[in-house]
Amino acid sequence: MNLPDQSRSTVRGSSSRLRRLLAATAVGASLALTAGACASGSGSAGGAAGSGTAAGDTSFSYWSMWNKDEPQAKVLQAAIDQFTKDTGIKVTVQWKGRQVATQLAPTLNTSHVPADLIDSQDRFAYAQLQATGQALDLTPVLKQAVPGEGGSTVGSVLPKTYLDLTTTDGSLWEMPYEVVADQVWYNAADLPAVAANPPATWAAFTQLLAQRKAARGGAGPLALDADIPDYAAFWTYYSVLRTMGPGAFGAAATDRSGAKFEDPAFLDALNKVEQLIKAGDFTAGYNGSKWPAVQQKWAAGKSDFLLLGTFTPSETGPFAKAGFQYRSFPFPAMTAGGDTTQDVSTIGFSIPKKAEHAAAAEKFIAYFMAKSQLSGISTTAQNITPRADIPAPAALADAQKAMNSGKVAETLDGVKETAAEWYTKVFLPLNTSFIDGSLSPSAFAAKLKSGTADYWKMAS
Repeated sequence: MNLPDQSRSTVRGSSSRLRRLLAATAVGASLALTAGACASGSGSAGGAAGSGTAAGDTSFSYWSMWNKDEPQAKVLQAAIDQFTKDTGIKVTVQWKGRQVATQLAPTLNTSHVPADLIDSQDRFAYAQLQATGQALDLTPVLKQAVPGEGGSTVGSVLPKTYLDLTTTDGSLWEMPYEVVADQVWYNAADLPAVAANPPATWAAFTQLLAQRKAARGGAGPLALDADIPDYAAFWTYYSVLRTMGPGAFGAAATDRSGAKFEDPAFLDALNKVEQLIKAGDFTAGYNGSKWPAVQQKWAAGKSDFLLLGTFTPSETGPFAKAGFQYRSFPFPAMTAGGDTTQDVSTIGFSIPKKAEHAAAAEKFIAYFMAKSQLSGISTTAQNITPRADIPAPAALADAQKAMNSGKVAETLDGVKETAAEWYTKVFLPLNTSFIDGSLSPSAFAAKLKSGTADYWKMAS
């Protein structure tokens, strides 16, 4: 699976305060739609959600982020067909592609919203619907029965940890049906010892890198296409996450003085990344590559480890060497017993507040959460669902285990959804210079401090 844009990464943290502080930024990114024109409302199994909604709706319209020939679209189309057979409710679906939320945004505050249901990556659903006050609260859907599962409800089959990531101030603005996470990927056929005992701490990880570099005659074992700014940002963010814990990166991003970037703990995290750079642990040419050259070479066996999302097997599979066995492990903790939070982003359903047929759309959401329908995201689309009782594809089993066994948070503390402009204009350019070796940790932190202070001064 390819994520909605070139950057391919996202996910969601626990900070509702961060979302409230930066709602203005998200609104600006959402074509300056007026947030207060509609009164708050929520859907329910009985209707009364948006204007014209009734429990007896016999049809609804659905705009999807997938293209018609993608595996997820095929899974959804099969569910739609069966849903119509089982309920008599007709679904008019349009396969809009990745910009679906942006395309819908200009209509959300009009008298007629053309889609009763959309699906999107979490950060787009938040920015275009929730932050503008145009997302219907889906909390009542959690009480709906999951068809064919003996009284189970949507809320009983979807883990609260994922639902919390798409809930702001008590309002559930997206119902997740697919989850994405970042892991360190490797070929277990070439590295059986790593499969038997993956590194759990930074010390074990750097020791492994030294061993692999020696085995490769001094060639760096870490694959990175640094021309994709998000990919370079992973290394910095995860080092901060493991050193300072969830929320630290987001807190620094919203610190109007920028001073948090010069916190000794933040500098320590940067020093860890510089250690990799100076040691030559990144493969030759990483800072002058053109995506996807390096990750394709990794799949062909030219390097050992790749920090990337759970779309990695499907994206690199066509270039993988014969017998490649995809395995992964989480970014290591800095110390034994240290932070092991697993980042997670979601793809799921949202309903515009002014949807005319919200009750029918809600009914389809509950229908799709049935194991018989949702399993297709794993078996056909080769991705992970939020239901723990649906096994992930074999290549993603390690990632699912990490998500099911530990604490989860949104990638980048949600900064890509609530402070997207700061992230792209301030952080990413400086971080790319840091990762390619042009900035020292102290210089990077100093420029982040001043750049962040200037940004928030201008944004005020």
